[in-house]
Amino acid sequence: MATKRRMPTLSPRRPTSVTLPGPLLSSRPYDCLGIVVELYRIRQVDVVLRAAEHVVSVLLRGPINLLQSRNGRMSQRTMHAGDIIITPAGEPKRWCHEEEAEILMLRLAPPLLETIIANREAPRCEKVELLDNFGTRDPHIEGLAMRLLVECTVENVGGRIYVESLANELAVHLLRYYSTLVRPVKDATRKLPQYKLRRAIDYINDNLRGDLTVKKIAEKLSMNPGYFAHTFSQTTGLAPHQYVIECRVERAKLLLRETELSMAEVAQRVGFSTQSHFSDAFHRSTGLATSKYRRRDWAAGERN
Repeated sequence: MATKRRMPTLSPRRPTSVTLPGPLLSSRPYDCLGIVVELYRIRQVDVVLRAAEHVVSVLLRGPINLLQSRNGRMSQRTMHAGDIIITPAGEPKRWCHEEEAEILMLRLAPPLLETIIANREAPRCEKVELLDNFGTRDPHIEGLAMRLLVECTVENVGGRIYVESLANELAVHLLRYYSTLVRPVKDATRKLPQYKLRRAIDYINDNLRGDLTVKKIAEKLSMNPGYFAHTFSQTTGLAPHQYVIECRVERAKLLLRETELSMAEVAQRVGFSTQSHFSDAFHRSTGLATSKYRRRDWAAGERN
C-alpha cells in the first residue's frame, strides 16, 4: 500500500536558512554573460531565498511536496519532474520541502530583460514586470534549461555566443508569456536593414578568431543584444551563434584545402576553443570528419 506523502508546514518558530547548500554544478566560473546556471541536490529544506536576479527553477527529479511563501501568500503543491517555478527579483521567497530533489536554477540578471524591454512597442511609461509563477509546465523553458546546463557547466561547446543566444531566447519567452507586457516584445517579422546586416557580417568575418559575442556584435550596430539577435535571425534564418559557427566552418574548409596547418592550429585560427569542439562542429555542419575532408580535397586535386 502506497504511503501518503505528508505536506510540509511552515512554523514561525522554526529557524530558516538564508542560503541553499552549495550547488553540484555552477556556471559562475565560466562567466556566462547575463545568466548563471546552477544544479542543486537538496532535501529537508526550509530556506528563505533573497535573489537579486530573476530565477527560473526547473525540477529535474521528484516528486516533492513543496510549500512556498512570498509576499504574504502561501501556496502548496506536489511538484513533478519538469515543473517550473518563476521567481522575479525582489521580494524574498521561503521554500519548504522534505524529499530529496534535483533542481536546476537559471538566474537571469535584470539588465538582460531590461535591454529587450527597452525596444518594445508598448508605451515607454508602461512598467513591465515579470510575474511569479508556481508549478507551471513549459516544454520550451525546460528545453532551453537543459541546453544551458550542457553549455554552461559541462563543456561550453558552443562558446559564449551560443549561451548568450539561449539566454536571450529565454528572456524573450519570459516576457512574452510570464510578464505584465501585453503587446509582443517586438514585431516578429522585423528585419535588420541591409547596411546593418552587412556591417554585422563583416565584423563576424573579421573577428572569427576572437571571442565573438552577441553583445559585441550588437555594440557595433548601436543595438541592444536581445533585439539584434532576433532581427538577425529573422533576416538570415539563422541565430547569431549558428551563423558564426557556419562562418568558422567555411573558413576552416579553406584552411584545410589550402594549408598544411595541423587540426589544432586550424581550430585556433577559426575561433574554436579546442580541437574536439572544432571537430564536432565541423562534422555536424558537413557530415565529414576534418581529416576525411582534407584527404578528399587532396584526392580531388590529384585527379584534376
